[in-house]
Amino acid sequence: MNTPTTARILARQAVLVLLAVASLLFGVACTEDGPEAGPTQAPAASGPVDAAAPFSLIYYDGHMHTTRSDGSGSVQDIKATALARGLSVVIVTDHCASLTRAEWESLVAETAAASEAGVFLALPGFEITGSEGLFNRDHMLAYDVPDPFVGDDVDELCPEEVWPDPANPAGTGPTYPENLARWTDYVRSQGGFAVHNHTSGSTRPSYGVTSIEVYNQGHVDDIFGYTKLLGYSDEEALTLARTLNGLALRGERDLSTPIPFGELGLVPLRTAVHTATGQWLGSPEAPLRSWDELLLACVHGAADAPIFAVANSDAHNTGDPESKVGVAKNGLYVTELTPDAVYDAIKAGRSFATTGPSLALEVNSRPMGDTASISSDGVAQIKLSVDAESETTVLVKIDVIKSGEVWQTVEPLARTYEDTFVDDVVTEDAYYRIEVTSQDAAGNLSFAWSNPVFVDVP
Repeated sequence: MNTPTTARILARQAVLVLLAVASLLFGVACTEDGPEAGPTQAPAASGPVDAAAPFSLIYYDGHMHTTRSDGSGSVQDIKATALARGLSVVIVTDHCASLTRAEWESLVAETAAASEAGVFLALPGFEITGSEGLFNRDHMLAYDVPDPFVGDDVDELCPEEVWPDPANPAGTGPTYPENLARWTDYVRSQGGFAVHNHTSGSTRPSYGVTSIEVYNQGHVDDIFGYTKLLGYSDEEALTLARTLNGLALRGERDLSTPIPFGELGLVPLRTAVHTATGQWLGSPEAPLRSWDELLLACVHGAADAPIFAVANSDAHNTGDPESKVGVAKNGLYVTELTPDAVYDAIKAGRSFATTGPSLALEVNSRPMGDTASISSDGVAQIKLSVDAESETTVLVKIDVIKSGEVWQTVEPLARTYEDTFVDDVVTEDAYYRIEVTSQDAAGNLSFAWSNPVFVDVP
């Protein structure tokens, strides 16, 4: 009989510790005075978003790979899966460093050929691939960029090759955080925008990204697989995977909580994880930031624009029968099914991230991503509508978050829920967003996260 190694024992202890606290962990342009009224990051010519406009709800998955990089399928394979799962849009994001100029041009051509006017859009994007690691990765998705290559296309140099982000063995954040900002500067110089993906809470406002992935299915699957190798049940492994993926939502929360850890006695949770895995979950030099911290930076004028939330599959098995395309996705409210309308809605935050439920959220008749003005009576009306999107699934919890704190919680235990909450104590700039948990008959959980509606107090 083999004797477990000390490292394996410590790793198992770290997993059990994380599982023990998992229940605790689940649960717009700005001015110096807070969010500015009107659309956020939308083109100047578009004017304010009209909440009464005839928006249509569509779904998109914005992170996946073909055989041009490390995926197994083609654009047509992706399209077939996407249509079967109710998606209207996919954004194909092969790793830039794997692309030649000819391959990029072929991706542009194949996505165009797969698109059908008014029915389905396949859009070309790419992934800027920085440092690697289970918890510490610096990758960005580039959307609406006509050319991934910096300088002369003949050189085929990607942003990460011009402004490198080498691995930091200490796990204390990026070695050159200023280079991540240079990536987004390049993307913007090409007319596009960037998404920080599988972030583990490492996003900084200085990066200038438009969105972050608060849920990445590939990251969840990776951690699930690693944990299963340690001999844990499916339920334990999935709980841990969701807990670690959720660092983008929670940031530093609970990571400094003292916990018993074998012969070491009481140590901070992050120390236990580092002892077991060799990687830090945040550090004094590079603390993890929650999504709410990033939103509050906008409210308080410390950031120029809000950072919105997305969920993506990060599918690599795009040609396989069990393809993950569309398993995680985004509900997007658009005026029409065109590339410009899709990109405008993503940049405006008029969307929700989901692994199942759908939702709509308005504050004083303003939609997600927008800013509502508060009248002299200081009243905000928060209207929400949620659907579990399955006859065998019920909504088990809906949290209404106000400026980073849970303000209201309801447990509908029904497939659908609609209500309007009234907050009559609105005395300062703030935002509202909702988080949804649903459960099917087999006990499987699904989640959804709305983007915020900001409120501006005169």
